[in-house]
Amino acid sequence: MAKKAKSRKSAKKAKRSSGKRDLVKGKNATMFAKRSAKGRFKEIDEVGRSQKADRRTKAKRKAKSGYGDRGDR
Repeated sequence: MAKKAKSRKSAKKAKRSSGKRDLVKGKNATMFAKRSAKGRFKEIDEVGRSQKADRRTKAKRKAKSGYGDRGDR
């Protein structure tokens, strides 16, 4: 008698919150990068532009170190 294949639960995965940003230095630019669970780049932002945007607006909430992009959500 053949074994039955186990049925998978719903294909939806629980939504993970974005993790801490890494500082990635290249030859020409320095970037803030978020990585996926597999370690691949999920989102990349230039450091200079990111810091300039932070200076433009006053934050209403505090964010932990490394989570600066999460400020006012």
